[in-house]
Amino acid sequence: MSALNPHIQAELEDRLRFETLLAELSMRFINLPPDQVDQEIENALRCLVEALHVDRSTLGHLSEDRRDIVVTHSFTRPGFEAFPLFPSLATAAPLLVRTLLSGQPFIMPRLVDLPTEGDADRQLFRSHQILSGMVVPLMVGGRVIGAVGCSLAHGEREWPEPMVRGLRLIADVFANALARQSADRALQESEERMRLAAAAAHIGLWVWDIPHDAIWVSDRARILYGVQPDEPVNFQRFIASLHPEDRSPVETAVQGVLRQGGDFCEEYRVVYPNGVVRWLYAIGSCRLDAQGQPVRLMGASLDITERRDQEARLRGALEEVQRLQAQLARENLYLRQEVKSSQGHGRIVGQSPALRRVLTQVEQVAPTASSVLLLGETGTGKELFATAIHTLSPRRNRAMVRVNCAAIPAALIESELFGREKGAYSGALARQIGRFEMADGSTIFLDEISELPLESQAKLLRVLQEKEVERLGSPKIIKVDVRVIAATNRDLAKAVAEGRFREDLYYRLNVFPITAPPLRERLEDVPLLVWAFVEEFSKAMGKPVEAITKTSLLGLQRYPWPGNVRELRNTIERVMILASGPTLKIDRPGTVATPVTRGLATLAEAEREHIQRVLEFTGGRIRGASGAAEILGLKPTTLESRMAKLGLHRR
Repeated sequence: MSALNPHIQAELEDRLRFETLLAELSMRFINLPPDQVDQEIENALRCLVEALHVDRSTLGHLSEDRRDIVVTHSFTRPGFEAFPLFPSLATAAPLLVRTLLSGQPFIMPRLVDLPTEGDADRQLFRSHQILSGMVVPLMVGGRVIGAVGCSLAHGEREWPEPMVRGLRLIADVFANALARQSADRALQESEERMRLAAAAAHIGLWVWDIPHDAIWVSDRARILYGVQPDEPVNFQRFIASLHPEDRSPVETAVQGVLRQGGDFCEEYRVVYPNGVVRWLYAIGSCRLDAQGQPVRLMGASLDITERRDQEARLRGALEEVQRLQAQLARENLYLRQEVKSSQGHGRIVGQSPALRRVLTQVEQVAPTASSVLLLGETGTGKELFATAIHTLSPRRNRAMVRVNCAAIPAALIESELFGREKGAYSGALARQIGRFEMADGSTIFLDEISELPLESQAKLLRVLQEKEVERLGSPKIIKVDVRVIAATNRDLAKAVAEGRFREDLYYRLNVFPITAPPLRERLEDVPLLVWAFVEEFSKAMGKPVEAITKTSLLGLQRYPWPGNVRELRNTIERVMILASGPTLKIDRPGTVATPVTRGLATLAEAEREHIQRVLEFTGGRIRGASGAAEILGLKPTTLESRMAKLGLHRR
């Protein structure tokens, strides 16, 4: 491939430099602050000289009468005479100005190319060593606002159309920047005039003749400082009008200005004769004489009471926001602690068919948003299954919120679930975020759902249907996206029939029921559970266990475990407390011998002791599934009659 013609090669290189310069200038002037436009134009003219290999570059603005161009910016290569900043280019170069004002570029390859009407221009160019050049107009919206050009002082050159077109593009960049600068300055000046005009109606002017200690005050200033129309004013009278707490700081500030001169700027309170207190903002300037002594302090004062009141209200609101943030942080900490404590032994252990069947149901329902109702006896791990459903769901990135409906007093259950506003009822001293709001975008686990009062059941039904809550004391509707998992060890269908649980809520919750199997139906899981609990307590207590006797495991598998996994865990914890060696021997509940310290008990005493143990096991609950009456095989009314006869009371 043959080499390019040197002339063509140079032209291509010039074009590349020109396009690069155009791109760089375009980036520099994008969103350039108005106060930086002039400096950036100076830099751009220098770059233009370097890129085009010229000696000078110049920029001018259109005059106010729009008939002339005033040269404002110029850059000259070192070693050449700088182009003067002409206040009127139309007089010195009329042909140049006429051409530019018509919107056309002025192209001059050689001085001899100028027409006869350009004699004045030729004389100007010759006197300033301009042998060749081109100038293009700056245009915005079809109107000329100035011009930019470049010239040679050491030779002549042809100015091809691509170069002229490129300079026009650069001129567009300059024109847009200058137009923005002009508009911003006009806006700032307009805003400043408006601000001064608005302030002038409320400011009070004053001049302190320091050597004679006499203060001249305008009528507005007399009103601001509570001074009578004919009352003379000096520095002591001024200080006397101030609030006692502000006098010393103001005197110190004034003495500092008197020593050094300069500006005075303070905010202080003025107390009027009727006791009213107003805030004033004062600004002034102190003039010193030739010997450095203060001569005059003059300035203005403005009433800023309303602004200070607003600041006080804002500070109060900010403190309230900070208090609420702290409260929310405490609630989040409580939530994290609750989650952490509930997940301390959170893995589900076992391989029995009954457990695998339930885990399959968990995996099936977890990816959906459907409500889940967990059923089963006390101690079967319903909360662990709820945690597993949440962990496998798309909502797992947010913590699951847990609520024990039986542990919250009936009077507080609604504020706990749905939140309250400050002052919603007596004792509601602060706003409280409800658990449903906390669980927005996550899962809420309602344990012991059967203990929920009927009034709260109605509100819970609305949340499930409408996906919205109302805080107590507020009519505002809050949209929530919460998945509900409920759990109970009671027979909800029976509770519905007895009128203790809403039927519509039951069907809304019972979308996907899962029954946690009791431990007696998965006895093959007992060895795995035993080892899991042993490892847990071994780490916590620092007691390593290497083996568990086979007879212990067999014995534990023959026990029906009425308290289910919770009873097994408590049994292992008790054994670990007493353990003293690496081999663990575990006696199943009810087989530990106790020494006889007195005679045999009567039948009534034995019956009383047995009923008492069952009541302790059920937590004092008599009725319902796994209640004391069901375990003893008695009707609830019969059991209550016997308890009254034996002098027993529920704890």
